[in-house]
Amino acid sequence: MLQSPELLHRSRESSALLRAGLNLIQQALSIYSNDLRLMVANRRFREMFDLPAHLCEPGAQFSETIRYLAETGEYGAVGDVDDFVEARVQQALTFEQHYVERQRANGSWVSVEGGPLRQGGWVTVYTDITEIKRQEDMLRSHSDALSGKLLDRSEELARANRALEATINRLHETQQHLEAAEARVRLAAETTPAHIARLNRRELYTYSNQRLPIRAANGADNILGHTARDVLGDDIYNRIAPALHSALDGQAKVVEFTVPQDGRHIRAAFTPDTTSNGSVAGVYVLSMDITHSQSEGPGPSGALSDVGHFGDWTVRFSALSLTHRSRKQSVPLTLAEAALLRVFLEAPARLITRDDIFAAPGIAPGTDRALDVRISRLRQKLGEDPKHPRHIRTVYGAGYIFVGEVSWRG
Repeated sequence: MLQSPELLHRSRESSALLRAGLNLIQQALSIYSNDLRLMVANRRFREMFDLPAHLCEPGAQFSETIRYLAETGEYGAVGDVDDFVEARVQQALTFEQHYVERQRANGSWVSVEGGPLRQGGWVTVYTDITEIKRQEDMLRSHSDALSGKLLDRSEELARANRALEATINRLHETQQHLEAAEARVRLAAETTPAHIARLNRRELYTYSNQRLPIRAANGADNILGHTARDVLGDDIYNRIAPALHSALDGQAKVVEFTVPQDGRHIRAAFTPDTTSNGSVAGVYVLSMDITHSQSEGPGPSGALSDVGHFGDWTVRFSALSLTHRSRKQSVPLTLAEAALLRVFLEAPARLITRDDIFAAPGIAPGTDRALDVRISRLRQKLGEDPKHPRHIRTVYGAGYIFVGEVSWRG
C-alpha cells in the first residue's frame, strides 16, 4: 500500500482544490505525514522562510527543512546543527498539540501553532505577530506616558488578538478539510480488493482502480470518461440507479444485484463526495463480488450462525470467546462486544453507519462517545494498531467498514 502522502497527491482533483484553498490563507501553513514527509505547503510557507523549491514539494523531509533553516540562521545560534536537527525531529514525532511564540533572527516575531491529524502527522500554521509584540513592548515601556493613547493602543491590540483567534479557527477548519480529503483517498486504499470508482454529477467515471467486477458493457478497457449506463449496461444500471441518485442527493446507499450473464452476486456501496460547502460533487462507489461470502454465510432461513472465521481469528458467539490460531488461550468477549462484532462480520466490505450499529440486535442505546469506547476495546482484543487497524476501519464522517473475508459454520 502506498504511503498517505503519495495517495493524497495521486488525486489530482483533491490536490488542486486543497492547494488553491490553502494559498488564500495569509498565514504560512505546512502539513507533514507521520513519517515526517511534507504532504502540503502553501505559497506563504515558502515566502515566509525563503525556502528553496525542493523543500516545498510533496515528499520533502522535515529534517532537511529544519537543517536548512538552522544553517541559514533562522533560529539564531544553535550550537551543533546535527544535535539541533535530531532534537527537533524527535519532538515532531510526538505529534502533540503545541503553540509557541519566538523571535526570528531578522528581529520579527512568529507564532507557531500545530495540531495532530487523526491518521498521523500534523498541520502547522505560522503567523507573523511582529505588530502585536511591538504594541505589547510599547505598553510596557511607555505605560506612564501613554495616558490618553493607552485606550487607543489597547483597542488595536484587542483587534489584533481577535484576528489571531480567527487564524486559529481557520487552522482547525483546514485540519478538518484535510482529514476529509484524506478520508476519501483512504477509503479507496483500505478496501482493496474491490472496485473503487468515482462518478461526477453527470455520472461519468472520473476515477477507477480498474477492478470492475463485470465486463464493461461497451467493451471499454478504460472506463474513465464513460457513463455508468454505458459501462454497466441498461439492466444493471437500472438496478443501481436509485442508489446512485440517492447518493447524488447526499444520502449514502448500498445495493446488491446479480450479474445476468454468470449469476454472480455483487454488492455496491454509494457514498456522496461532499465538498466543504456541503454540496455533493459526485459519488464514490465501492463494489465487490460477494458470491463466495454468501455461500458460506447464514442460511436461507436467516438463522444466526454461531462460529465465524476472519483472518487469523475464530469467534464463538455462544461461548463469548475469540481465538487466534497462533494462541492457545481464548480472549473473552462481553455481550456488548460480541453483538458489536457480529454487526461487522455480517456486513464485510460494506459501509456501516453509527445508526446501523445502534439499530442492530443486542446493541444497547448509547452516545457516540460510548460507541467509540466499545469499538476501541474490541480493536484492543483483536490486537489492532489504533492508527492502522487491520479489520475495523473508520471512514471519517460516514461510519465503519469491516475489511476481510468472513466465513460461518454452526
